[in-house]
Amino acid sequence: MGIFDRIILSIYTLLLAILSIGVILLSLRLISLEWVWTGISLLSGQWEAGLVGAVFLLVSIRLLLASIRSHRIKETIVHHTNMGDVHISLDAIKNLVEKTARHTRGVRGVKVRVSHDGQGLKVSLKAVVSPENNVPSVSEELQKRVHAYIKNTVGIELVDVQILVENISNDFKSKQRVE
Repeated sequence: MGIFDRIILSIYTLLLAILSIGVILLSLRLISLEWVWTGISLLSGQWEAGLVGAVFLLVSIRLLLASIRSHRIKETIVHHTNMGDVHISLDAIKNLVEKTARHTRGVRGVKVRVSHDGQGLKVSLKAVVSPENNVPSVSEELQKRVHAYIKNTVGIELVDVQILVENISNDFKSKQRVE
């Protein structure tokens, strides 16, 4: 849940607490029922009251969806050992692949996607390669390094390492002197 949702949740909880206190005071007869009915009758036919109700409904739906989304189970790879199961998230594998790709000579930038299907683990990389290097050899080196690093670190054999060279770019452009 993001910071915006947490702020909304705090305000929403505060307003529900005030409403709960009102219900408690009403049930203990510390507030007159006629006073409550007068307040409710003033809301009848007011479009502003409908707008506030609609905002509360939308906030409720947003918070419900945010809570469902944050509790979603992340995809993991499971290793069975004598001591128990070890779960490795696909995000952890993605971070390892990004680290390996960043340290490969000739790679200027990379975007990684890791997926797991019935056949096994697949890695897709979108890379930006330096123009000084041979693109096929950099791509092949990147595939080998990613495959070997994931096998040695995680103990998983990758089924496929796909590389898409999105751009050939030199980030380090020399600045021209103005005289």
